[in-house]
Parts: sequence; structure tokens; C-alpha cells
Amino acid sequence: MEIKQLKYFIETARQEHMTEAALSLNVAQSALSRQIGLLEEDLGVKLFKRVGRNIKLTDEGKIFFEDALTIIESVEKSREKLNEEVIQKKHTLNIHLTRSDMTSKVLQSLNQFLRQETDIEFNIHTLDESVIEDRLMDETLDIVISAQRSEDPLIQSALLFEQNYHYIFRESNRIQLPVQASLNELEEFPLITFQPVFDISQMFKRQSIGIYQDMTIIQHLLIEHAHVAILTHEEAKQLTYSYPKFTVHSLNHLNIKHPMYVSMRKDNQKPFVKKWYSHLRQTFSPLFNPYSD
Repeated sequence: MEIKQLKYFIETARQEHMTEAALSLNVAQSALSRQIGLLEEDLGVKLFKRVGRNIKLTDEGKIFFEDALTIIESVEKSREKLNEEVIQKKHTLNIHLTRSDMTSKVLQSLNQFLRQETDIEFNIHTLDESVIEDRLMDETLDIVISAQRSEDPLIQSALLFEQNYHYIFRESNRIQLPVQASLNELEEFPLITFQPVFDISQMFKRQSIGIYQDMTIIQHLLIEHAHVAILTHEEAKQLTYSYPKFTVHSLNHLNIKHPMYVSMRKDNQKPFVKKWYSHLRQTFSPLFNPYSD
């Protein structure tokens, strides 16, 4: 049974005449008769009976007519939904953002871009770094801003900015560190950090870094137990807002940082994706570090 056969059947039932139905459907009468015959053969019943020069629905045909109308109506509704989905996808910018100090600047760039491209919708995702390249390849994502630089020849990646880190401590008779402390000097004290997006422990040689998901605990360890926290600028700002007596210094001199890249599929068919990719690169170029000492 085919959708075409159902449409032929419905129109023939309405016209009650094979020739008139064929004219209405713009098909040859022989082709129409053949499709009606195949439909009757498939169902195992006669759908029409001849009454004078016209044809009428049989009792079985009347039952099937109502079902055929329901099927065609359902198919048309599904087609409309699919078309709407396709149109929406064509006008939706799907973004992955890995958390960083520059997240607010990326969002500002997005807002500026959307003021120019007023018919675009957008979705922002924060996915696991291990799956974002796959999501680019299957076109679930259009633009990715993350620590990964793709080596896939189908993906275009460019350096956007660098995520920098700071060391934070409460100066006391138990702990004093210079402005540009060495790794050895830092590792004289217990090191802690706040749920890092990146694995920064590999940058330190002699000890592991304690990871906490509560900034209140980090604050307590700094104040009461002479720990040193390794944090991003935004995290350090959050910490010093509630306790201004903390000392904060950049780790740029030790090159403790992470590059952040913007990536997209080279063959992405949405024209506004390439536009925002270029807009982002212009926004963050030349690269700068506004948080250095």
C-alpha cells in the first residue's frame, strides 16, 4: 500500500467517476485503474461497484475511505512538522562553550552578532570535552569553543585565547610567597583548586592538587590551614570578593595556561555559522591577557 494509492482512491471516491478522477489527478485513466486494482488486491476487498455510468463505494470501501482520510491527514501533519523542523535547524546556531574566564566575552560577541542576524535562534550546550568533536561531525553542534584543537581535515580550528591561572593564598607567618613564585616554592604548600575544566595537576611535579566543588571549603583551607589555591581569574575574583585579604598573583611566568580554540565543520551549510566564526576571531584578535600582573 502506497500513499499515492490512498490519494488516488480518495479522489476517485469523491468524483464517483474514473475519468473525472483521472483528470483531477492529472494521470492517465489506465494508470489510475491499475493503482486502484493494486490497492484492492492488497486489501483483499472490492472498494468500488459500478452504478450506471458512475462508480460508488462498496460497504468495505466506505469503511476504508474514512481510514484513508485519517492516514493522509496524519501524513500531511507529519510532513508539516518535519518541514518546520528542517527550517528551524537551518536557522539555529548550536554552540558548545567550555567554561573559561572569557565566557562572558564570547556571549557578548554572540549578542552583537544576533543583533545583525535577527532571524537566527541559538542553543548553548556545555558538553563533555570528549564528545564535542563527534557532535561537530554529526552536525549537532555548529560552533565549538573548547580546549581541543581538532586534527580532523573536515574541521577548521583556530586559537581564540588562552585561559590563564593565578595562585591565591592568605599571607601569614606560616605562608609567604613572592610575586613570581617558582614551582618549588608553590609546592612547599598544599595545593587546591575549584572543579577544574582542565587537568592542571600535570603542570605540577611533586604533589597532586586537591579538587573541591565548594568555594567556601577553599576559602576555609586558605584562611585556616595555609593552603595555596590555583584558580582562574573569575574564580579568584569570586573568592576575594568575600575575603579581600587574599593575595593573588598570576602564573603566567610559569606558562601555566590552556589554549582555547574555536572550531566548526568546513562544509557547514549554514551561512551565519561561518560569519560568527569570523566574528569571534576578529573579537579576540589580537590575543591579549587582561589579567596579568
